[in-house]
Amino acid sequence: MAEAAKLAFQISLFVVILGYGLTARFADVGYLAQRPGLLARSLLAVLVVAPAVAVLLVQMMDLRPEVAIALVTLAISPLPPLLPRRGEKAGGQVQFGLGLVIVLAVLAVPVLAVAATLLGNVFGHQYVVSPWAIGKLMLVSVLAPLVAGMTIGAVWPAAAKRIAGPIESAQRWVLPVAMIVLLVTAAPRMWKLMSGSTLVALAVFVVAALLAGHVLGGPDRQFSAVVAFASSCRHPATALTIASANFPDTDERGAVALYGLITAGVGLIYTRWIRQREAATPG
Repeated sequence: MAEAAKLAFQISLFVVILGYGLTARFADVGYLAQRPGLLARSLLAVLVVAPAVAVLLVQMMDLRPEVAIALVTLAISPLPPLLPRRGEKAGGQVQFGLGLVIVLAVLAVPVLAVAATLLGNVFGHQYVVSPWAIGKLMLVSVLAPLVAGMTIGAVWPAAAKRIAGPIESAQRWVLPVAMIVLLVTAAPRMWKLMSGSTLVALAVFVVAALLAGHVLGGPDRQFSAVVAFASSCRHPATALTIASANFPDTDERGAVALYGLITAGVGLIYTRWIRQREAATPG
């Protein structure tokens, strides 16, 4: 069942990225390269600020082992599922979201290798990260569907238009199904973790990372909304892969499921706030 939860998230991300790839162009890949300052601030929020917040929380709070493990592994799993779509709902630019997803997918393996070393020094535990396992995860769930979608759109535009509708429909239910699978498999552990410290730690991590991304994304909503979600939303399948490799006797699914619920709720509040703020702005 744990493998089923990870597989469900991989499938959901595959479908979403494939759908965006159908409308993307190969020229869009270099979008972030033209904005090095924005790229640097985005990576700072995702790869530095969010993990730093998680480490501080683990060191300052008396958390259950599985919660601390989930928090740390989530923080170093820097590829947010459904980033383009979530950013778009808050007014973010899809092209920027796709570019950031590609950069994070390419950087995932070296970033996780460095993060594992640093975490080993902080927590006194030798973290194991399999470059092949993480690389395969990024390839299957992100890079392959994106290239496939862009290739279909460029070579067979008529076919791309025909399958765009079904793909868009599938995008609306694949992530909820993945989340349901995770909740079902994690329910027994999740209820045991419903303590004040667990909820506070997860909520503080999500809110702090989201605010950091919003600020570092700059004043333009089409960028700040995307960086906010990129910083606060992590890849559950990657986190579960790292956790199971390092702590085979600990079940982190409950904490990861709680994180998913909290980040979904915080994301809805943030999106509504962005829309209300935009509506109240003259002109």
